Amino acid sequence: MNVSKPLDTLGAQLATAKNYGDTRHAGILFGSPPVTRPADRAHERAFKIVLSLLFVMFSMARESAAQTPSGPVNISGQNGTVIDDLHITNPNGDCLTITNSTNITVRRSEIGPCGGNGINISGGGTINIYDSYIHPETPLSTSCCDTHDGILVTGTSGLTIQGNVIAYGETNIEANNVNNVSVIGNLLLNPINSDPSQPAFNQNRGQNFQVYYGSSNVTVQNNYALSSMDTTKYLFPENQEDSINFGVTTGIIASGNYVTGGHSNSGCGIIADDSANNAQFRSNVLVNTGQCGISIADGTNQVVDGNKILDATPVAGGGNTAISVWKQYSSPCGPVQVSNNIASAVDTSGNPNSYFDGGGCDPVTVTNNVFDVAAATLLQPVSTNLPPPPIPPQPFACLVVSPYTNNTSLPSCGGSSGAPSPPTLLTVTVH
Repeated sequence: MNVSKPLDTLGAQLATAKNYGDTRHAGILFGSPPVTRPADRAHERAFKIVLSLLFVMFSMARESAAQTPSGPVNISGQNGTVIDDLHITNPNGDCLTITNSTNITVRRSEIGPCGGNGINISGGGTINIYDSYIHPETPLSTSCCDTHDGILVTGTSGLTIQGNVIAYGETNIEANNVNNVSVIGNLLLNPINSDPSQPAFNQNRGQNFQVYYGSSNVTVQNNYALSSMDTTKYLFPENQEDSINFGVTTGIIASGNYVTGGHSNSGCGIIADDSANNAQFRSNVLVNTGQCGISIADGTNQVVDGNKILDATPVAGGGNTAISVWKQYSSPCGPVQVSNNIASAVDTSGNPNSYFDGGGCDPVTVTNNVFDVAAATLLQPVSTNLPPPPIPPQPFACLVVSPYTNNTSLPSCGGSSGAPSPPTLLTVTVH
């Protein structure tokens, strides 16, 4: 553990157990002579099994040794505190609380599971969250809202979230009344909404990222926003509404993000929602993100430029459009620029439905786009034409230790100089 200043509260240490179910490592090839007797083969197989078990045990020991177990942590009224190499858990509430503090850095840590929010930040400013695995998972309450977000931020000025894996939150990052926020190069995985047992429709959370209520100067860049129903790969299925949602915010940049998954008939991949002004949605890739890819539902001075959008899985009861411009709120909307996009979507009958203008956001300028069948030809197959980024896409200083990390560009935050372990299911039990 490396905490540069004393913490107000450091709860009693909680024993943790990690169960790497169905962990499969790539086989190691051993040389063998042209003729091998059955007994030799048996010994060789036994040797391989023992060696593999030793390798797994060593990997687990190395990871557990890299982080110090901790109960809930509270930082209040502090300046310059660094949280480094902790594994913070709390079955009864928020794992890490940062209140009215400045120049705070959280790095190389695991935060979760939690009975509440993973990280709850209020007030203060210049908060940095780097290269950590944040997974609140199961809520104590299923009522809305913000009882089990990955990161919840309120009333903060100056926030950078980079290189993390943030999974299984009510919303993975929820920010309200904030300014000067940068969310860069994270994996945002499977938001589970306020009540995971109920559909996302008519719930107010379920985003990978959402910012609202008087916020300004927000950049969401180079993230991998992934939502999947596949519980053979992930601990919890997604219950996503919109993946990336901006509302009551001025000064928005969403660029270079890879957004995929979602099945809500009212949700989109990226949306300028109520009073989201001066939004620039540039050079994003969106694949099968529910009933729409990019939506301008409100706001002034909007730009949708250079995006690649493919939606080949229409949702019953949804609009099923790649790009939608349609005023949904009472505040002013427009002008809107839609340019240089390659966008394809089909409706439930299989008919092209790549662009929709429902009115109310005039003037709308639509130039140099490729839509419908021509766009689908350019975008498919996804595996070669729209491949996903590594996980995490843009680490800050090292590669977060998580079940999903597959980036090899930097050393692991766990101390390994080689590639991290392949993605695998991970369960954590708090005693």
